[in-house]
Amino acid sequence: MDLDAVKVLLESQERTFRSALELVVEQWKERIRLVEGKMTDLTKSLEFSQAEILDLKNNEKVLQKLNKEKQVAVEELQSRVAELNHRLNYQEDYTRRNNLRISGLKEQPVGETWEQTAVNVSKILEDKLQLPSVNLERAHRVGPAAAAASSHPRAVVVRFRNFSDREAAIRNASKLKGTGIYINEDLCPASLEIKKKQFPLMKKAREDGKIAFFRHTRLIIRERIDQRSSSSVPAADSPHVGAGFSGWVAHGDSTVRPPDGTERVSSETTGDRRVSGDSTGCQQRVLRDRKKT
Repeated sequence: MDLDAVKVLLESQERTFRSALELVVEQWKERIRLVEGKMTDLTKSLEFSQAEILDLKNNEKVLQKLNKEKQVAVEELQSRVAELNHRLNYQEDYTRRNNLRISGLKEQPVGETWEQTAVNVSKILEDKLQLPSVNLERAHRVGPAAAAASSHPRAVVVRFRNFSDREAAIRNASKLKGTGIYINEDLCPASLEIKKKQFPLMKKAREDGKIAFFRHTRLIIRERIDQRSSSSVPAADSPHVGAGFSGWVAHGDSTVRPPDGTERVSSETTGDRRVSGDSTGCQQRVLRDRKKT
């Protein structure tokens, strides 16, 4: 084969290889263009998603702020409702301030009238409590009439014309001990529920020898110190005297009130005499009571 023939053959192969290479390069360029297009679409989609996420975050902050504002408003409304309920219950109790509720009073099996109930209540007040000539505004049974036939008579709500008569009946209620008849304040259902929850605390305090009683719906618990069992009045340096004096010193039917801001209790409620002053005055009062006894 001569040189010219070899040259022609090489040129032909070069053209063939170049055509094939150009074809491959063009195919790769097309693929690259497709990938670039997809990347552009993905970039745009990602930017759109990021914008939506940013909007959602902003909306979340706005919603959280609104939610906090609503929670504050709801708490204020709940506090207001609780306050109004408390005032309403207190007003209802105040309208019943001349009322008492008597339990255990025998009831006629059939057809007991209000007049008969009032007569029975007046007899109890006069015979058991030694309270003659008490003026009653009304007295009636509460509860379904069918309960009258049972072994447990219905309670009686009594309304006194004078608040002082009502207080006298409360003070003398202890004279009914052993009769199965009980006298209590006539309170609204909410106040009764509040007192009911505190009954175990009052029972426990009394079992521990403490003074426990209710002032409206609030349970009052105080220490009881029997001076008759003590050999002498506390000394001036005793922790019960002076600024540290915080107890109630009971002696007979009198009680010395410490000057610590403890709430006063009326004699109508407890029958005790309360006095205030410094610790020296308290000791002098106790000494006078000891001399009397």
